Amino acid sequence: MNKYLVIYLLISGITIPAIAQTAGIQYEITEHILNNGLKILVLEKPSAPVASLQIWYNVGSVDETKGLKGIAHLFEHMMFRGSKNYGPQEHANLIQQAGGRWNAYTSDEMTVYWESVPTDKLELALKLEADRMESLTIDHNTLETERQVVMEEYRSRIDNDPFGSMAKDARGYLFPNHGYEFGPIGKMEDIKNFSVEDCRNFFDVYYVPANATIIVAGGVKAENVIKMVKKEFAHIPPGLPNNRKPLTIPNDYVKPYFKGKTQLPVPVTVVSFYTGGQKSRDGVVLKLIFESLCTGKSSRLWKKLVKEKKVLEHFVGIQDQGSDVGTIFFGGVHLPFMEKAVKKNILEEIEKIKAEGLSEDEFLKVKNKHQSKMIFQRYHSNRLASGLGYSQLIKGDYKRFYEMQYEIENITQQDIIRVANKYLIESNMRIIHFEPKQQMFIANIVGFIKSIFSF
Repeated sequence: MNKYLVIYLLISGITIPAIAQTAGIQYEITEHILNNGLKILVLEKPSAPVASLQIWYNVGSVDETKGLKGIAHLFEHMMFRGSKNYGPQEHANLIQQAGGRWNAYTSDEMTVYWESVPTDKLELALKLEADRMESLTIDHNTLETERQVVMEEYRSRIDNDPFGSMAKDARGYLFPNHGYEFGPIGKMEDIKNFSVEDCRNFFDVYYVPANATIIVAGGVKAENVIKMVKKEFAHIPPGLPNNRKPLTIPNDYVKPYFKGKTQLPVPVTVVSFYTGGQKSRDGVVLKLIFESLCTGKSSRLWKKLVKEKKVLEHFVGIQDQGSDVGTIFFGGVHLPFMEKAVKKNILEEIEKIKAEGLSEDEFLKVKNKHQSKMIFQRYHSNRLASGLGYSQLIKGDYKRFYEMQYEIENITQQDIIRVANKYLIESNMRIIHFEPKQQMFIANIVGFIKSIFSF
């Protein structure tokens, strides 16, 4: 396209199509913004007989103020409880009757609602989404019904799950008085006390066109999709976009060691690091490092800690990357008295990567794994839509979606070494250790004997 024509189109506010290449397949992606600020992204996949509609709201648990921890997750449930023209659960029933599927999820930084429907039912799905954006039912009955559901989910995932309870404590330690402190599950005390007014205020601020992105991927034409979206959404008042300040790492005031209690009968030790987020180009490199160390029983840390040295009974690696801030966890379940050996062996492997990079086999394996993911992604309209939404809201620009293939292809061992030395360092490191609430005598004896020979 002629560069002067591009400049003219940008100034004129006219829709500009882009070409996305995913694992060798080219898709046309069209971006359009309505006058009320609603962003539309359409990925045309002619071979797909379905359309995936996703609406990404730029709001998550990091936006919750004091006393409202968990309210973003509550709305994930309330959004299916009816609106002006549709009764409770009618949204879900109509999608199912149309032969489609639906769901929703909440994270630290976004809330997503999606429907996958036959292409001729896309207008129905858009009509449903527009109705609840404009006129969601928020009343005492709706709130109390979904409050109970969310409280039961909290009990199941936190109170009655040892790993969920430890994850909650780890968040509180790593991110005190920070947007990441509680996560989407929220705080039980706050959930119990949400009012109807709290819910209406939260909805009015964040569930508005200027704070939303509609993504449609599948067997559609962009011009038809844009017409349908205009018809259903253009009249809704814009509201304001969520101009969230960049999140920072709170490592200047978090102590280097945390000791907590677990309901498990044996201890858990985790070596954690603060990292950058997905907006940084380092995010992709960090993902390759993490997967080489942690993914599967053939990964480096599983083989060393569980199979060879046997200092862990079970290994767990977790990576969590938001827009600006990330964390990586390496650790697992072990017998008593093995904490020092766990830390020592994890740090030894990290130091090897900082000095030498990955082995050639690891490097090739992890790059091939990501290439295969992109190949499989092209067969699923819903995955393509999710990739676009994630790139737009978390990485900062939907164009990162079709740059991913080249980002991965161009990563070198020098990048692996540079990024490992930038983030996997002592100033970013925090040790998290959980001791059993009830000690097991036999486990203590076995662990003590094993620890003598672990070094």
